[in-house]
Amino acid sequence: MLFSFKQKSQDFIVEEQLPFELSWTGDAFFVYFEKRNLTTMEVIDFLCKELKISRMTLGFAWLKDKDAITRQRVSIYKSALKKIGGEFVFLDTLAQRARIISTGRNEKPIGMTTEIRNTFFIRLRALKKLSQVEKQQTQDSISSLFERGFPNVFGDQRFGIEGKNRKLWKDLLEGTVKIKEKFEAKFKLQSYSSWLFNEYVYARIHKGLELLDGEIVEIDTDTGKVLGYYDAKKRVIQTFQDVHAGKDFFHYPSHPGEAIPYSPDFKIHITGPILGFDLLMPAITTPAGQKEKMLFDKQWLTKEKLAPYKNNQIFGIRRRMWTRPQKAKYHFDADDLLIEFTLDSGVYASVLIDLLLANFK
Repeated sequence: MLFSFKQKSQDFIVEEQLPFELSWTGDAFFVYFEKRNLTTMEVIDFLCKELKISRMTLGFAWLKDKDAITRQRVSIYKSALKKIGGEFVFLDTLAQRARIISTGRNEKPIGMTTEIRNTFFIRLRALKKLSQVEKQQTQDSISSLFERGFPNVFGDQRFGIEGKNRKLWKDLLEGTVKIKEKFEAKFKLQSYSSWLFNEYVYARIHKGLELLDGEIVEIDTDTGKVLGYYDAKKRVIQTFQDVHAGKDFFHYPSHPGEAIPYSPDFKIHITGPILGFDLLMPAITTPAGQKEKMLFDKQWLTKEKLAPYKNNQIFGIRRRMWTRPQKAKYHFDADDLLIEFTLDSGVYASVLIDLLLANFK
């Protein structure tokens, strides 16, 4: 091993990037803050306890690492601010756990579905003095990994310390355990969905991630992200007009939209299932549909077991199975390696870092 990671919190810095500019009007009050050596939920829980508010009162986008310096946003509506004594009370309370960077306003709050991106600044500390050959090999390795990308799986932190969230999944689904706090119950159920997704991705990439007939794919367009499925016989990507039916646990769109000719150079993103109510699925008659059915059959998941997802209004979503870092840069500082890159919403930098360290031997 040539490098070690996170000897100090400043070795891992994360900056949240909003997909929109704040309008500076509206009822949602935004605070951009910096925290050190605290999880996002530790900050949120502190605010809730001190201000006597529900977690659902606060808006934030995804969770940030504990052993790091992270800069992110929290939002709260004007009506909630009024009940706790106003903006200054909220800011004074947050300042007890974090450094306030800036404030603003917007019509809509930030949330877990906000398509934020995160920019990472990472220092990998050299474990010895590196030769020029080792430095060149390191640069070649990192260039190759950034170019080909990596599996878009969830990091271990998604599953709690030593995977403790996993221990509750079976009991939650079978109804033998109930969690009073709705936010906590949703988080545990979503954690199980994340684990299932990881299992599916690892199974699919074991022999190479090939595009199957019926595969649900995501396409980037000028107007946003579009979902469709791959029709191998017609060699087209058939887009969907209706993505959410809202009637059952699994959703198979029946009203096609535009048919886009497919070629090997066509940039599409193969997606996998994140379990939840009204999950968009490939047609069961296709190879892709059979692959996903096997995933759920293996876990003995029935509609009865999935009831907690419907009760907690956890909707199923599609997630890209492969991803690539953007705006990647790297250089040596003496023998330490400094890396900067941006990842899409929900992509775990820890997965990429683990792969980098494994390659730097």
